[in-house]
Amino acid sequence: MHRLIKSVLRRPWLYLTLALLVTLITASFIPRLEFDASIMSMIPDDDPVLEELQEVTREFGSQELFAVTLRAEDIYEPAVLNKLAALEKEIAALPGVSRVDSPFNVQLVESGFFGIDIRPVTAAVPQTPEEIADFRAAFAQTPYAGRLITADGRGAMLLVEFEPWDDEEKRLVVKDIERIAQSYAGPEEISVVGDLYVFHYTEYAMQQDLLRLVPFVVVAIIVVLYWTFRSFLGVAVPLVTVSLSLIWTVGLMALFKVPISIISMVLPMILLTLGVASGIHILNKYQELLALGLEKTVALERTFTEIASPVIMAALTTCAGFASLITAFVRPIREFGVFTAFGVAAAMALSLTVVPAALVLVRPPKTKTQHPGKPRSGLLTVGLDRIARLALYRNRLVIVVGIGLLVVMGIGGSLIQLESNIVNYFDEETPIRRATTTVEEVFGGSMQLAVVFDTGQPDGIKDPAVLRKIEETAEYLDTFTTINHATSIVDVLKLLNQALWDGDPEFYRVPETREAVAQQLLLFTMQGGSGLDSLVSYDYRQAIINAQMKTLDAKQLADVIQAVEDYVEQEFGHDQTLRVTVTGTPKVMMRLMDRYVQTQVSSLITSTIAVGLIVMLLMGSVVLGLLCLVPLAFTVAVNFGVMGFVGIPLDAVTSIIASLAIGLGIDYAVHYVSRYRQEREAGRSFDDAILVTGTTAGRGIFYNSAALVVGLLVLVFSRYFRAIGIFGYLMALTMVISSLATLALIPVFLRVYENRTLRGGKHMRRAVFVLALVLLGLSSTALAQELTGSEILEQIALTNLLAGSGTAQLELITENATGARRSYSLQIFRQQDSAGEKQLLEYLGPADVRGTKFLAIKEGDGPRQMWLYMPALGRERRIAANMTGDKFMGTDFTYEEIAGDFDYKEQYEAERLPDEVLDGHNAYVLLMRPAENAPYQEVRMWVQQDGMLPIKIELFEQNAAAPTKTLRLGDFRDVDGEVVPHYLEMRDELAGTRTILQLSEISSERVSDDIFSLRYLRR
Repeated sequence: MHRLIKSVLRRPWLYLTLALLVTLITASFIPRLEFDASIMSMIPDDDPVLEELQEVTREFGSQELFAVTLRAEDIYEPAVLNKLAALEKEIAALPGVSRVDSPFNVQLVESGFFGIDIRPVTAAVPQTPEEIADFRAAFAQTPYAGRLITADGRGAMLLVEFEPWDDEEKRLVVKDIERIAQSYAGPEEISVVGDLYVFHYTEYAMQQDLLRLVPFVVVAIIVVLYWTFRSFLGVAVPLVTVSLSLIWTVGLMALFKVPISIISMVLPMILLTLGVASGIHILNKYQELLALGLEKTVALERTFTEIASPVIMAALTTCAGFASLITAFVRPIREFGVFTAFGVAAAMALSLTVVPAALVLVRPPKTKTQHPGKPRSGLLTVGLDRIARLALYRNRLVIVVGIGLLVVMGIGGSLIQLESNIVNYFDEETPIRRATTTVEEVFGGSMQLAVVFDTGQPDGIKDPAVLRKIEETAEYLDTFTTINHATSIVDVLKLLNQALWDGDPEFYRVPETREAVAQQLLLFTMQGGSGLDSLVSYDYRQAIINAQMKTLDAKQLADVIQAVEDYVEQEFGHDQTLRVTVTGTPKVMMRLMDRYVQTQVSSLITSTIAVGLIVMLLMGSVVLGLLCLVPLAFTVAVNFGVMGFVGIPLDAVTSIIASLAIGLGIDYAVHYVSRYRQEREAGRSFDDAILVTGTTAGRGIFYNSAALVVGLLVLVFSRYFRAIGIFGYLMALTMVISSLATLALIPVFLRVYENRTLRGGKHMRRAVFVLALVLLGLSSTALAQELTGSEILEQIALTNLLAGSGTAQLELITENATGARRSYSLQIFRQQDSAGEKQLLEYLGPADVRGTKFLAIKEGDGPRQMWLYMPALGRERRIAANMTGDKFMGTDFTYEEIAGDFDYKEQYEAERLPDEVLDGHNAYVLLMRPAENAPYQEVRMWVQQDGMLPIKIELFEQNAAAPTKTLRLGDFRDVDGEVVPHYLEMRDELAGTRTILQLSEISSERVSDDIFSLRYLRR
């Protein structure tokens, strides 16, 4: 170290240039720095609780509530309803929003002329008193009653679902939703709530607070430094040093893609205040030697020779305190610990290189001449001297007061509560807290609790016994005053069953047989029912209950979750055929609270051991190592006691304070003991050594503590985060207690070992629709290159799945976005002539829908009439004609596409594009634009030149830049002189779903008229 100091003093420009170069390199990475406030980022990816939630999210969609709420005196006022509808329309039009559930578009299932009718609650926003009364009565019959509009009519909610975009893209959508909501506010209260909004708002608040607090800290440090040294040099040198270490640290975080979190947002303020410590001790010693009359170079060399060891020891022990957070369960806490430790080490390295390099290049500050051994005068010196004398001559009083205070603080520590809801980190007047309070009070909760039922086999949920267990569990959840609106697939089935039996209230129950359940669900999807994917898995193996839950304190949350899990264990623990899991955001919060305690204990133990060992090794004394821990233990006890008495919870932020207190407070003990050793080795008596140490090292400790306290108290001015303000108060308190404990307690314990030889030593180290069209026929001759688009299209015969009349068997496979499949076997009968079209589909499998039949008859230009026969019900049901255009039987085909109502030749004008090679075939490419009454804005078709076979068709909806659906055709075979595709695959590009049709046993023989009758349906 002595050689390094000499090298710095001889080549100051070299070290300053190197520091500047490293600063420029690390600063270049800072623009890449990101912010992340997600609660999921706080838990390891392999944690069972998070894995459960992620599995549920993959199967049922996001379990995060996101809503826009509207609070008014009367929601049913026309002006309020119009505003709500306009708000819904504008949000639904945003890119990235896949769906908005509102009181106007929720599905109403009721008995009607056509058997059952599934339709939106209202076709238009009601205006007249009569329309509003009808709307209110209809809405009360939906599962959303009391949720999307409260029972008292004073609150309304829009539930927003997002496209599967990445988090950054979703945050931009959230920002647009917030802007839209604000534009509609007044006189009604409009709020945005939900986990995504919380994370978006938190990241915004972190950025704003950093822009606000960092300058405040810098100003505070400047004031303290000037007050301490009364010179420009005393301000500039430490400030430049800590600024460089901060740039290095933040740049390194950006380089390794470590984001700023709610925890690490205090890192800049911590480093700025902590980083000046070494500079203060160095400058304090430098001025002390100058005051003794030493020449600048000599004073510098002696300063760094004497101060380097305690500076390094203090930095290493502080690093150990922060690095101990590497044992934390919460990832952002680990990241905060590691990078803060790096920042401290960087500040230490800069203090031992940049500081002497700068000091050697400038004139020394003016100081008052001081005689050796004569203490400085002034109030500070007098105060420090009195503390030293108190510790020397009234040590028993110090011990008694200390023990008494420890007992009292121990009682306070037992009162500490836990907290993991990030919303509670905010000030009560922030929009996020007000919005959450509104949802809690008016809508029943801002968190979503889920109970998942897994039968372990496809279609297992269709078992009525399982459904009744789901119903009973939902009823149990509703017994809690803190859990509301428990919904499941059972609610849909009960409404369906009642509607199928003409609205008889007696049938508002789960169907009695598996076949009835399966056929009612099939009917629901056939008639355009939606929302099942968020209630049951695609293969009907799993089902979920979703419920809203209020924000609770730690004990209440633990009690509720434990009660639900106890119920699940009692009811289903011994059922080998059914696995039931409780999950959701509340469960994640419970996990976090457990881990905060674990983090607190592990980091305290680790930091204490690490700091103690480092001090022992560097000082070469076990006794001194343990002695330096005494004031730290006292400080930690006071911190916990104050938290308990004041009601400050243990959360992600406060759980790191104790470890930080050890990491920061050890600095004082190290400097004190190091100075004490120097005085003893210089021949002073014990009492004189304590008095001199108290007034010299004590001065550095005081100014260091003052700088930290002032810098940390700046956090109180956080505009958004109540938790950050509390952190500032507590950290400032720990610095005051730690410095006082060092000055008062260490002398007491030193006296016990005053006769021991204190020897020095050295050592350090470590640290990602599907359409089935129809199409047959074609020309067999190859066309010349000069064919136009219209000529190519003219030679392609596009009809239905079957040309004219005939029969076929097919396998119908539907696949959702995650790859889960449903498979059905069907027999198709078709008759087409000049009088019209008739079509019958009969389900052959699976067993629970076998015998279900669908009949469609279209005469001339009249509307298509449709019926569905369900064996479990024992009678047919008429299907409303207004359902055409919707998905056919839960597939990616529409009714028109299955029925063959589209005529590309009549409805589109074709333009030929450059030929391409597709799947190894030379293909013509046609761009088709609508002529009239066309269902799609644009169609692109790839036609295989060999045989003139269309092998791919892209369908573009209005204003779509990319295809909405893509149809693939293959396995072309000759059937009675016609070439027919036996494989059709339609992909819904937006939803990520697809439908596959595999045809077999195709016949063109005419089908008997008797098959297309209601009498045949009942066979």
